[in-house]
Order: sequence, then C-alpha cells, then structure tokens
Amino acid sequence: MKNGYVDLHLHTNASDSTFTVKELLDMAKSVGLAAIGITDHDSVDSIDEGIEIGKKLGIEVVPGVELSAEENEMEVHILGYFIDWKDNEFLNKLRILRESRLDRAKKIIKKLNDLNIGIKIEDVLKLTDSNTSVGRLHIARALKDGSYISDIREAFQKYIGHNGPAYVKKYFISPIEAVSMIKKIGGIPVLAHPGVLNNDELIFKLIPFGLAGIEVYHSEHSTSNVEHYSELARKNNLLITGGSDCHGLGKGKVLIGTILIPYHFLDSLKKYKS
Repeated sequence: MKNGYVDLHLHTNASDSTFTVKELLDMAKSVGLAAIGITDHDSVDSIDEGIEIGKKLGIEVVPGVELSAEENEMEVHILGYFIDWKDNEFLNKLRILRESRLDRAKKIIKKLNDLNIGIKIEDVLKLTDSNTSVGRLHIARALKDGSYISDIREAFQKYIGHNGPAYVKKYFISPIEAVSMIKKIGGIPVLAHPGVLNNDELIFKLIPFGLAGIEVYHSEHSTSNVEHYSELARKNNLLITGGSDCHGLGKGKVLIGTILIPYHFLDSLKKYKS
C-alpha cells in the first residue's frame, strides 16, 4: 500500500476549470499529492494527457468522469472511477450530453440578452474548447469578465441559478442511467457530494442498481456531513471517496490541497475494481 494523500475529484479546462491539465498536475505536485482523479463534467478529453504528465511528475492519475443527472428537479452528479474512457458507445453518449450543454448555454445567453446583458456565445466559448463541456460556470465567468457581476456566486444568485430569470433546464439522464453507464464501461459509480443534495433516500435507491460508493470528503461538506456519510457508508458496505472538486479559479479560489484523503481510500477503490 502506498502512502501519501489523494484528491479524487478534480476538473480541467476540458470541462469548467480554469486549469489546463498541465497546470492541474503541477498544482497537485506542489501540494504533495500522490494521486489524483480527473473527473471532468461529461468529458474524458484530459485523461490521456493527464496520465502522461502524471508519469513524468510521479503522480498517479485515476481516469474518471462526472456525469450530470437529475432526480425530481434535483441535479445529481455521479462520479465514475477507473472507467474505460475509450469506449465508443460511451464517447457518443458524452458527445450528446456536451451538445446539449452548448444548446443550453445559447438559450441562457438569449435570456440574459433579453435582460439587457450583452454577452455573446463567443464570450463563453473563448473560456473553453467549444468541443468540450460548456457549463453555467463558463457563463458566470463571462458575466464577471464583462463586469456585469462582482463575483461568480452573484451570477448564480442573481441570474442563472435555479430560480434565476435566465435559468434554463438542461438535458439530463437519470441517476440510475448514469450509474449504469459507468458500470457498463467497467467503472466504479460514486455519488458526488451527498451533503449538498441532502437526500439519503437517493443513495438507497441507487444501491440496487450498482452504486458502489459515496463521496464522504468534499470541500462543501461540514464535519457533521463527514461523520454522517462515513457511518452510512460503513453500514451499507459502500466505498468512501473524497476530493476538493477544484475548478481552478472557476469558483473564485483554488481548492486543490484543501481536501487531502489518505491513499488507502484509493487502495480500496483498486481492490473493488480487481
């Protein structure tokens, strides 16, 4: 068993982080991580490069993904670890999800324009690769760049959050479908940040369909969240994972290094995989 710490929930600019793959790995090295999970939203575009850079830096890279799903008007994120990120059927499904993200972004911008906010889709796309995941965080950053808001949180509170005047519902798969997609490509399905959802019933609903773990350690989890979900995982024989959910500066501050979990949690994932 290796020693050291891991962060199993990290994003690159293949989804909605401000960090390139190289910048993410360099940051992981600087905070002393032994391993990381690259878990971009509906994208696996950074995995190959991440693994190669990781080898040079002595950092293990776990191939992962974070799928967006919905359950009763509630957005649910399912993490997948040790996935076959080159499976053609899976890649096609991700392409559909990303195309729906782009379509949604255009509709949100139209609503913002109707509110006399003059950003364009080009302002958003320049913050990412147009062939990858375009999300609300990109739009929030474009709003900040255009001086329409003072910080990222304001964008969600004032305009593009669930109750905001420019919110647009996006195409979702169900959590059960997300879990099944990950299992089909040999991955390990894990429910992301359950403390944010505050819906334990969903965990018990997903277990029969193959949910293997829950993200106990997360930058938005309180101490009581960690205690509660650690106990829930133990009682239900679920894997425990954790990560900072760092988006570079996309959420206003760099989170990598704030959540450090011992390597033995990654060992447990590997044992489950084998």
